[in-house]
Amino acid sequence: MSHILIAYSSHYGQTQKIALRMAELLRKEHHEVALADARATEPPPPESYDLVVLGSRVEAGRHASEILAYIRMHREQLGKIPTAFFSVSMAAARPGAGPDPDAYLEATFHDLGWTPTCSVAFAGGLPYRRYGWFIRFLMKRISRSAGNTTDTSRNHEMTDWDAVRRFSEELASLTRPERAASRR
Repeated sequence: MSHILIAYSSHYGQTQKIALRMAELLRKEHHEVALADARATEPPPPESYDLVVLGSRVEAGRHASEILAYIRMHREQLGKIPTAFFSVSMAAARPGAGPDPDAYLEATFHDLGWTPTCSVAFAGGLPYRRYGWFIRFLMKRISRSAGNTTDTSRNHEMTDWDAVRRFSEELASLTRPERAASRR
């Protein structure tokens, strides 16, 4: 059993939903998982964990400042253990978006001078009914230009849950005893 931290920053809830699903899948594999909402409180330091997973939404082309600050503060410690990063954006929902749509991951890792063991970009959601009128208008325009839905009468979820499961399996493989022994 490994001790895993999943720290995330979510604005409208999709990043949190993904983090919760990952935690559920990892717990089924008998891992001990701590969840930390970085918007609510500062996540615990990484030294007590066998794996640290960081997740952030993308808004206005940037990952959440809380997650970026955590990485800056703990960059040295994060370099000593397996780490993962997941990014959540509507750019990942575009057909043919590729593994790093709009190069959000590359830019973030370059700016931080840090690269996780593994990373992934997930499509988020369009919670039109939760947006105020201006954000709804703005997101509808962005969605139209990206080829996504503009039906504002309901919320839309674009996340590929099979991809979340596959990433969770990859995370579990980072904590296997044979990998841990090779790091020592």
